[in-house]
Amino acid sequence: MFSLGGTPNPWQNGYQESFFSNWKVDIGDVNRFTTLGELTAELYRSMYYYNNLRIHTSLGMPPKKFARQYETDYNTMQERLVV
Repeated sequence: MFSLGGTPNPWQNGYQESFFSNWKVDIGDVNRFTTLGELTAELYRSMYYYNNLRIHTSLGMPPKKFARQYETDYNTMQERLVV
């Protein structure tokens, strides 16, 4: 797997570089998969874990849980403004 940036420069987009660096470690050698289906399944599993189960260091919770909590708080605030 290759980074998405043109010239290898980690200062261009540190968040993206960090993500892909960790993701490459999590996926491992892509040649270990015997079929494209196996690789695809692993990619989806990895994305599910990243968005739904992994504890985000600055949020202190998984991103999906944070989004649900934010949506609930936002809707509650909107209801108070309407009443």
